[in-house]
Amino acid sequence: MSKRLSIERAGYGDVPAIRKIMVDSYRLVRDSGWYVIDDTSFLERHIEEEGITLKAVTEDTLAGFLVIRYPGNSEDNLGSYIKLTQEQGMAVAHMESAAVVPHFRGRGIQKQLMDSGEKLLAGTAYTYLMGTAHPDNIYSVNNFLKLGYDIVAEEEKYGGLPRYVFCKVI
Repeated sequence: MSKRLSIERAGYGDVPAIRKIMVDSYRLVRDSGWYVIDDTSFLERHIEEEGITLKAVTEDTLAGFLVIRYPGNSEDNLGSYIKLTQEQGMAVAHMESAAVVPHFRGRGIQKQLMDSGEKLLAGTAYTYLMGTAHPDNIYSVNNFLKLGYDIVAEEEKYGGLPRYVFCKVI
């Protein structure tokens, strides 16, 4: 029947497929405020320059992805919500964007991607894992909570969209 799911590092050749999943997910989401899409340039920068991207592969098909961003000293570093110093802010990694192809939803793939990202970051300089989710997006909110993240703020972000801000220290 179906092959086993594997989580792998994405490469530059995966960017078009990741972008397609992102755009399709945005079109299919129940509320357009739940998901913010990024452009191709952003995705390319997060293959290895400004972060990493993981992909879930099953049945020889890209089933989903997770972009992990290293915000450094950028203005939008979520570490400001937990009052980190500028130096501590360099240890923040954002669980930035994730999506799963509709055919593969309900299998815990987003959670597996996030768990794999955490394991990859364990033992690195990135000890503050942070992310955002729309409060009504119970799927993403529950994934964060199941993985032990705390809600540290509720703010308007991305042009006025409500978001929970999550944090987990590893």
